[in-house]
Amino acid sequence: ANDLGGSIPSPNNSDTTKSKVMQRMINERRKIKYKPFICLSDMIGAQTTSRDFACAGAASKSMYGTAEAMWQPGMSKDQLVQVCGRAFLSAMERDCLSGYGAIIYLITPDGIEEYDLMCRND
Repeated sequence: ANDLGGSIPSPNNSDTTKSKVMQRMINERRKIKYKPFICLSDMIGAQTTSRDFACAGAASKSMYGTAEAMWQPGMSKDQLVQVCGRAFLSAMERDCLSGYGAIIYLITPDGIEEYDLMCRND
């Protein structure tokens, strides 16, 4: 009871336990250094992992050929963005359902860079 005569609800024991478990998980993750990895998931949840690169979307089958031909380990940021752009453009010209452009996100330790890729729209 409190000073106003009402009762103070106490947290459910299982809620408190869940909270403590989540807090421990979050604190433990702060100590772990993660290595980036490539993983993609399709619409039904099937996952694919890769050591090099992965392609997903309406024209992904068309992107793989260009990406495999042009990608090399140790590429600079500019080279990587150009290869991604060429793979997107190549695929979008072969698949009318792909749209008229793409956004390339380059994720680096310094942050995320965004590149707008425009394609023909005839």
